[in-house]
Amino acid sequence: MNELPLLSESVVEESEIDSLGHMNVRYYLLRAAQANERIFNEAGLNEKLSPTQFFRKVDTYTQFRKEQFAGAKLQTYGGLVNSEGTVGLDGLHSYFEIRNPDTDALAATFIITTQVIDTASQQPSPIPTIATEAARNYVVNIPKHGMPRSLSLQAPSPVTLEKLESMVSDDPTPGMGSGRRTATVLAEDCDSNGRLREDLDLMYVMFRPQPGEDLENFGPPLMRDAQGRRFSWAMLETRSVVLDRPMAGDEILSVGADVAQGDKWRQSRRWMFVRKTGLLLGISDTLGICIDLDARRAISMPDDIKQAIAKASLPELI
Repeated sequence: MNELPLLSESVVEESEIDSLGHMNVRYYLLRAAQANERIFNEAGLNEKLSPTQFFRKVDTYTQFRKEQFAGAKLQTYGGLVNSEGTVGLDGLHSYFEIRNPDTDALAATFIITTQVIDTASQQPSPIPTIATEAARNYVVNIPKHGMPRSLSLQAPSPVTLEKLESMVSDDPTPGMGSGRRTATVLAEDCDSNGRLREDLDLMYVMFRPQPGEDLENFGPPLMRDAQGRRFSWAMLETRSVVLDRPMAGDEILSVGADVAQGDKWRQSRRWMFVRKTGLLLGISDTLGICIDLDARRAISMPDDIKQAIAKASLPELI
């Protein structure tokens, strides 16, 4: 096993800052995805596949440890980990972490699972032995602080669109990941086969600004409590599981609900379907904490928010 090697260095850009005033989740994930691609390229793993196979990231787990602001210097470290005994879906597992060298702060950690996919069937294929052998030179240990904390990395239970439609209210609870949202897969989102590109996250397609929405102020909504404090939800952990990929022109429907809550936190789960066929594309879990945006600290959720979440919560869908 090797110490975590340095893979990249970057600076947080103003364009990466969201409505909460810190670097948005999307750009942490982008840095981790780029690091994963670099490891695969350096190990020559893509060259070990047949012409009818390719790699797909199917499971990405993230812990957000310390918020980062515009101008912060970031370093990304990581490598591959042994599949045996590793949580998550079957495949090649990677571990990465982002650190701020100026403050010595750990910004985020990631566990990514990548599978070999057959182009024709779009189903997982066994990992070639030659690829496993090539990966051994890039193996690292997952440190204790990188292991999952609250979200489970077991395979999520599938659910049908019909069942969700009958259970989830049309009225979303304020804030994080509940309610419904639709988006259309555009031709420019897709590869030469008309399928959503592997480097494009479905959550980005779902939550990019739609016509009539504010194009500048992306990120969680800002709210005020009875005392006038500005508050919102900052992500502590996320997990995104990819089950299939949509085609150009598909209308995607995401349905989300809160599934657990505490005094200062809430957990939401979101399912994404091709609306016309009911094909389940992916499942996304988020664990967020309520923060005072001016004091930059966690606070108890306002009572009306707690009550709304409790009323609509669906813990049986965890």
